[in-house]
Amino acid sequence: MTDTHPATAPAAAQPMARYTTARTGEAYWFFDSLMVIRADQPGQPVIIEATVAPGGGAPLHVHADLDDSFYLVAGRLAVRCGEQAFAVSPGDYVALPHGVPHTFRVVGDEPAVMLQVHADDSFLRFVRAVGRPASSRSLPPAALPASDMDAALEAAARTGQPVIGPPMSDEEAALITA
Repeated sequence: MTDTHPATAPAAAQPMARYTTARTGEAYWFFDSLMVIRADQPGQPVIIEATVAPGGGAPLHVHADLDDSFYLVAGRLAVRCGEQAFAVSPGDYVALPHGVPHTFRVVGDEPAVMLQVHADDSFLRFVRAVGRPASSRSLPPAALPASDMDAALEAAARTGQPVIGPPMSDEEAALITA
C-alpha cells in the first residue's frame, strides 16, 4: 500500500472563469438579425446576444424541450406566448416555457437587443444551420440574398423548434404595445 501525502497528490484542475469582451464571439446573420454567440460551453447555459431589426421577429413556433428566455437590453417588443400577450421594454426579463407556441415582433424604429439564455444548444444549432457568418457586427445588409425557406423550416423542425404559424403582424404588435 502506498501512502500518498496530500502535498504530493496531483492537483485537481481548477475550473477557469470565462468571459467574452464586447463585440467578440462567433457572429451570424440569421434572417433579419445579428446573432453573436457569447457563451457555448458544455454543461453551461448557451448565451446569444441577438440584435433584431425594427419590424423583425420570429414566426409562431414552439420549442420541444427548450425553455426560451431572454433579457431585453434595448428596443421594444410585442410578445405572444400561448394565450398571453404583453409588451417588453428594456430591463425586462421574459421566460417562455417549452411546449407553448410563441412569437414576437420588434416595435418602433430602434432594433431590439436581447440576451437569450438557453439550457441547451438546440436553438444555437438552428442558428448555425441557417445563419450565414457575419462579416460585420451589424444587422444584415438589405442586399443579402434571402434564405431558402424550405431548408430553414426543415432545420427548425430538425433542431427542435418547428414553425407552426406566421410571424406576428404589425397590427397585432401595435395592439399589444398600445
